[in-house]
Amino acid sequence: MAGCNDSFMDKYPETSITENVFFSSPADLKTYTNGFYGYVSPSLWDVPSDNCVFVDECSLYSLMRGEITPKNAGKWSWTTIRNVNFMLARTGKTTGDKAEINHYIGLARLFRAILYYAKVQTYSNVPWYSTDLKTTDTELLYKTQDSRSLVVDSIMADLDYATSNMKSGKGTRLYKEAALAYQARIALNEGTFRKYHSELGLNDADRFFQIAAKACETIMASKKFSLNSSYAACFQSLDLSSNPEMIFYKDYDKTLDVRHNAASMYDWEHTLSRDLMEDYLYIQNNKAIPFTQVDGYNKMDVDHFYLNRDPRLKATFWTPGYKRVTSVKPTIPTLGHCGYPQIKFEPQSSDQLSWNMSYTDLPIIRYAEVLLMDAEAKAELGTLTQTDVDNTINVIRKRAVVPNASLSDWLSNIDPKLAAHYPNVKSSQKGAIFEVRRERRVELACEGFRENDLMRWGCAKLLETAPEGIYIDKLGYQDLNGDGNPDVAIVATKADADAIPAADKTKYGLVVFTLAGNTFALTNGTSGYLRLLSQVGKFTFTEPKYYYYPLDEQDMLINTNLVQNTYWK
Repeated sequence: MAGCNDSFMDKYPETSITENVFFSSPADLKTYTNGFYGYVSPSLWDVPSDNCVFVDECSLYSLMRGEITPKNAGKWSWTTIRNVNFMLARTGKTTGDKAEINHYIGLARLFRAILYYAKVQTYSNVPWYSTDLKTTDTELLYKTQDSRSLVVDSIMADLDYATSNMKSGKGTRLYKEAALAYQARIALNEGTFRKYHSELGLNDADRFFQIAAKACETIMASKKFSLNSSYAACFQSLDLSSNPEMIFYKDYDKTLDVRHNAASMYDWEHTLSRDLMEDYLYIQNNKAIPFTQVDGYNKMDVDHFYLNRDPRLKATFWTPGYKRVTSVKPTIPTLGHCGYPQIKFEPQSSDQLSWNMSYTDLPIIRYAEVLLMDAEAKAELGTLTQTDVDNTINVIRKRAVVPNASLSDWLSNIDPKLAAHYPNVKSSQKGAIFEVRRERRVELACEGFRENDLMRWGCAKLLETAPEGIYIDKLGYQDLNGDGNPDVAIVATKADADAIPAADKTKYGLVVFTLAGNTFALTNGTSGYLRLLSQVGKFTFTEPKYYYYPLDEQDMLINTNLVQNTYWK
């Protein structure tokens, strides 16, 4: 060692990545940002929300039962944001094509915006950090939260940079158009949260609606995307690379053993709810009307609920006669799950129906969402026109084979069910807001949006009600698979079950459900909608407290400058 000079000792390993030799080229930035893609992923269901009956536990249920407190909330983590900041703090020494460098800086800032806004959605006020912290940065490490306004404005600055500097493209990597879509998502979310959450005291919602609409219009004007001819194919394809609707998707691969668990969506621990089913429009005389305005809608059994409906219902819900690819006979629901099995995302080859063995590609951002966001932002601004409706909602309806929407009809014929669902809407275009929300719920069902939509709209009280599922008109034999023969028997007691003739059990292969002592029941005792007893009268959504999550007391002990969320003190 004594014989080595300083320049020799300053050499770095050539076969490993070190901070001193990395981040020197756009290729290094590309390699580093590849690690960020695990921070975003597709969603295959709407658990938990009023779109589903969910038989398992989740944090929202614990929250509404009063079980989550600052003592057990769980410590927050900043690892992912620090990983992004680590790169951004070191791009000053990157040399090469400036446009390439700026693209990857924009990509990193896009990821930071996505990750940071998730924290805003959870806690509202959080500390803003634009660089990776070291143990010596005690003042920053132990500072209090910054205001929601400051953090969101910083997020919007990141998104502005990303949308201005990222390259154009689409596919399994993020490009300018995906950045614009994320900008619209975040701006729309923030605009509606500020509009429908007066406790924030922020009165600039329109600024964010304008940002959202502009981002959507930029994507639409590019003419680079259109709706795929088949709605169902967006969720069941082995290859989405040629699908014109995909702005950003995840590629799964059988050969590389990159798989997911879409097959379990059918009937594992959740099913689809009556409330979601009722939002799909009824088509009568070439006009789409609310299903709840159809005579007898509230007593429609499995043989009738799907008739003359928006075709997206049959692409999303199990209906009688549906066969899974592994089934010889039509499948039937597991009544203990109460609702309708979900077939959206159902793989179409038998080798994919085992646990965690599915390899269909999955969408993360679809062009249909952009159209919906544009319509919603303009309806919230009160500026939506029939031309806007034609360019957005009616494009979606045309693909779905649903009659066109009329803005004047929306404004003059307000659906009472939607008005009851969203009572805090006071806009001059509230009828349009209601119907755009309906269209969003139907088009994006099972894609992971519903819970957050209710939160941002200030309508999470809807989550208090125990979700209901399939309607059963009476106890006894039921034909659920549509083959004309009974396949299920629902009875009141064990004695009733024992009284079923053995010959019938053998002949029909009856699956017998006994209500007494079971986990589910019918809303009217011997008839009505199936629902889980464990959820009836058990949920309370305290407003505005439960729109925010508490800081864990352990985090506040580590950093005594942190302030507990106002509604959790």
